[in-house]
Amino acid sequence: MPYLERPGVRLFYADYPPAPGTRPPLNVLLVHGLWGAAEGWIYQIPTLRTHHRTVAVDLRGHGRSGGPSAGYDIGDHAEDLSALIRHAGLAPAVVLAHSMGCSVASVLAARHPDLVRALVLIDPDYAGDPGEREWMARLADDLEGPDGDQIAQDLISDRFHTPATPGHLRTWHLLDVLSRPAWLRARTFRHSAFGPNSLRFRPQAEPVLRRRRQPVLAFHRHAARAQVERMCLSHDYSEIVLHPQAGHFLHQELSGDVNDSLMRWLSALPR
Repeated sequence: MPYLERPGVRLFYADYPPAPGTRPPLNVLLVHGLWGAAEGWIYQIPTLRTHHRTVAVDLRGHGRSGGPSAGYDIGDHAEDLSALIRHAGLAPAVVLAHSMGCSVASVLAARHPDLVRALVLIDPDYAGDPGEREWMARLADDLEGPDGDQIAQDLISDRFHTPATPGHLRTWHLLDVLSRPAWLRARTFRHSAFGPNSLRFRPQAEPVLRRRRQPVLAFHRHAARAQVERMCLSHDYSEIVLHPQAGHFLHQELSGDVNDSLMRWLSALPR
């Protein structure tokens, strides 16, 4: 599998060509969320690659990519992706992202509109209630403390899973979060929530979201965030899908529904 050498970091990505004989494919870049990795897309990659070139990246500090001591602002991740899109010849790419990856993808689309054809966003982490700022600041401190492993697992159990989340996904997520060093989990969380280019809270998110000119397909589980998304859309070929009973990893929990909506939407995407 290939790597991209960036100043100060080596980025891993997996590149899957489309099936032979398909119509001219789209280039789809998959961007995981906080503490995730490329394998989080295992339910989407086989479907996407039947029609499109599909590239799944490990963001810096995640998966098989390097974990430098700096460079974890949302803007830093966005510039890593802009370099990858150019390096791999993906422009303009459809960027399919989850959670924190949606903030990264949105900053990328606003900064580099020539590199992004469209956005597909799974339960974005952006545009949250500013009233949660104090709670998240305490959480960031706790993640840096001696109980960081348990704090990270509790966060996933309490906030990301629902009673309907299948047991195998619960087990996977709780084990997977421990594959990242505690200091790195804490650093990436703090930057995603409070870094200079963070979109975590609505006042900071809305101006950036309104600068996206691309079509957007967004899957939400929170009606309030879906409404903010709807207010910020600028392209007529945009769509919001609401799954209020799903957990945060809804592309894994509801892979069939998500894949059906995704492939239908991509098939008619303006080119």
